[in-house]
Amino acid sequence: MNNYLRLERKWVFNNSDKITLLSNLINSNFFFQEQFEERFVNNIYYDNLVFTAAFDNLAGISSREKIRVRWYGDTIDLFKNPVLERKIKKNFYGYKKYYSLSKFDKKIINEKNLSYLTENINQLIEYKHLNPVSITKYKRIYLISSNNLIRATLDYDIKYKKVLNYIENFFLNVSDIVLEIKYPHYLDSYLRNHLSGINRISKNSKYLKSLINSNFY
Repeated sequence: MNNYLRLERKWVFNNSDKITLLSNLINSNFFFQEQFEERFVNNIYYDNLVFTAAFDNLAGISSREKIRVRWYGDTIDLFKNPVLERKIKKNFYGYKKYYSLSKFDKKIINEKNLSYLTENINQLIEYKHLNPVSITKYKRIYLISSNNLIRATLDYDIKYKKVLNYIENFFLNVSDIVLEIKYPHYLDSYLRNHLSGINRISKNSKYLKSLINSNFY
């Protein structure tokens, strides 16, 4: 299953107050409001042995791809309805392809199951030599504009754990708060002209941050 092409823009705030950010969004020209209940987002990021996905991002390659397994809820050691996502990006435009991993639902995340999952992923999308690299966990707030055309997410309490070669038994915490705004491409000029209070787009990748904070580089 795929979704439509959309624009994605991110802002990163260090040690910022999420209440202030929420207030700015609610009082912006788009009158954002809560769309879904806040929840935990969990990811396992995959890459090949030479970290192609990471280096493509660092080099600013316009056409690149990120592969991850995602599930929701406060179950970081247990899969809950996991889905494989291929996030494909061309400049600021992006879309996702989804693949069911239903047979891994309610399986404990350990070395054995992770190895079995990795084997299935390489077969499922016909990649070779993909390996799990890191796990991320964070809380996400979902917002939508009053005209229902523009979505925003606010991620905080971001944590990383290394899984390459072995699964670390502890998380590293970072203080970043990540705001991402997603919208159809035809609204780009409209959004730029009407969104005020946020001045700078920052490059951000939770996968890259997990590598840097886990001393992969």
